[in-house]
Amino acid sequence: MINKKTVLAVIPARGGSKRCPRKNIRDFRGIPLLAWTYKAAENSSYIDRIILSTEDAEIKSSAEKIGFQVIERPADFATDTATCEDVIRHVLRSYPADWVVLLQPCSPLRTSEDIDTCIELAQHNGACISYSTAGIKNGAVFVARRDLIDRYSFSFLGSTVHYMPIYRSLDIDTEEQLAS
Repeated sequence: MINKKTVLAVIPARGGSKRCPRKNIRDFRGIPLLAWTYKAAENSSYIDRIILSTEDAEIKSSAEKIGFQVIERPADFATDTATCEDVIRHVLRSYPADWVVLLQPCSPLRTSEDIDTCIELAQHNGACISYSTAGIKNGAVFVARRDLIDRYSFSFLGSTVHYMPIYRSLDIDTEEQLAS
């Protein structure tokens, strides 16, 4: 909770990665990729609830063992063309909140401090997105007020930016990155 407003973390974990199959449940540096995200979210000072969204039974089982609360995602929201905002809106129907934090599992090196900084910065204009210090959107943390998610996509939000060091901006999309 921040400023008496609820904060929901949504972790989208689709089973259909093509370049790095099953990556969400595979180990990165000896720890399942999903567990990195759970730990960072759990250690946030502001997140009230953590929900993982998936259509995949194996991911659901693995996520529940880690400690996630899981919502089953409709097949329509598990395609290559489904957006993160579609997934968030689906989760918000069951778990309403004032603020939403999107944490993609493929960004394991983000910290709870990165999450909290984004939440704090979002208080200024309603949204915050993390970038690497090289100026590239890294996909690690997206924060927005619920009313903005209801109307826009993250790409259209005039967001505040939180710059993360390059070494924490890893966005795993290949076998080589997963093995690093």
